[in-house]
Amino acid sequence: MENTNQKQETLALINRLAELAYDNGFTDGFDVGKQVGFVAGVLSLKSALSSGVRHGSSECGKALESFKRIGIDE
Repeated sequence: MENTNQKQETLALINRLAELAYDNGFTDGFDVGKQVGFVAGVLSLKSALSSGVRHGSSECGKALESFKRIGIDE
């Protein structure tokens, strides 16, 4: 009987650890996805901002400069 109880406790512990690992992995993956999506969105705006600068928009110029400050200057 004791052996069966130990097996159940061990399986319960493994199950909890697997759930924690899954949840942490999902959260990490979700955070990375948000970052990738943000950068992709910003990069998609660069051509529009460049066009605005060519047409004399100082706000577009400021936005492009801010990209350089945060390290998005592809």
